Amino acid sequence: MSKTKKPTLWIVTELFYPDQTSTSFILSKIANKMIQKYKVNVITTSDLYQDNSETTPFFTINEEINIIRIASNKLDKNKLGQRLLRMIRLTDLLFNELKKRIKKNDKLLIPTNPAPLLLKCAKLRKKIDFEFSILVHDVFPENTIPAGILSSKESLIFKYLSQIFNKGYSRADKLIVLGRDMRDVVLNKLHKNRHPSVTIIENWGDVEMIRPSEEIKEKLKERHQKGEITIQYAGNIGRVQGLDFFIDIFLEAKNEKVCFDLYGEGALKEILKQKVKDSALDKQIHFYGSYSRNDQNEILNNADIALVTLAEGMYGLGVPSKTYNILASGKPILFIGDTKSEIGRLVKEENIGFVFEAKEQKEILEFLSGLNSTHLPELSEMGKNARLLAEDKFSEDIILDKFFQTI
Repeated sequence: MSKTKKPTLWIVTELFYPDQTSTSFILSKIANKMIQKYKVNVITTSDLYQDNSETTPFFTINEEINIIRIASNKLDKNKLGQRLLRMIRLTDLLFNELKKRIKKNDKLLIPTNPAPLLLKCAKLRKKIDFEFSILVHDVFPENTIPAGILSSKESLIFKYLSQIFNKGYSRADKLIVLGRDMRDVVLNKLHKNRHPSVTIIENWGDVEMIRPSEEIKEKLKERHQKGEITIQYAGNIGRVQGLDFFIDIFLEAKNEKVCFDLYGEGALKEILKQKVKDSALDKQIHFYGSYSRNDQNEILNNADIALVTLAEGMYGLGVPSKTYNILASGKPILFIGDTKSEIGRLVKEENIGFVFEAKEQKEILEFLSGLNSTHLPELSEMGKNARLLAEDKFSEDIILDKFFQTI
């Protein structure tokens, strides 16, 4: 008796396995899960965003997944003009490959980057009857304002982009968002006469590979002996992370009992390094390079508090995926951003750290000024809460099961 033929799922994404950035990692894991019920085809590029191609991949991709790779021009992602040009070219390359292959009754899953791909797929959806799902990691064009690309929601360019993208989102069958705040923003974008389902599926923490260290790391131990506490930021050092704002307050606090370690690369890294170099606290702020997922457990355990930021105006436009691995590592979170955002709400509801609005500069200054190693017992309790939360609600198995049921 012949096996029932599996339906086909297409995943179209700029980055995929073995790239180790968060979007690539998440989509690669989703593809691995979906092979249980679909014939999975992935259209992607041959690019690696981070220079970690020599590192051992963090997991193995299922051999049954058919990966179609296209060559794309590598341009400087930190230069806005080159980034826009690359986005347009990349969209055309990925879409042209999809258009040749997708058939009626197939399923399609795309992330929201590159943004124009959403519009092209929405238009194609009118011609070919496939099921169209969008994994909303960024909300475009709203995210262009906090990034400084567009100046205002009142600009003609923004209004035009908003109109056509709202139509694109509305033509999807399913929208998968990362949190409660993003759901609210996306629902306001949808046309009333056509309403895709909107489902919250959070990112996950790797509770198997990332665990609280049984022993305090040597660097932390030395700092604790001197009465020092370590705040850590690990991730993209870009325009919308608000790190320049945080460093300004950190420098103003002049608390020699607090160290700030930054891991990652991005458009603002060199500017921030220069700012720190010119300050009196240059021995307390340390910059490190990018890191692979293989290094994450070691890095996250080298902190007492993990900093997570959401720039002003970013409410509902993105959820920092790093949060969930921080929970897995058992570290409390210092969140600076909108208190009503998903992470702001989570930190307060679950007692896993501290939450400040960016405008609460006086309160942040007081917090940083008073921080020292006497707070370690309180931080340890918050860290235990964080780890339990990761295990109970945000493990990989729990979150991937949500995707399996939704797509």
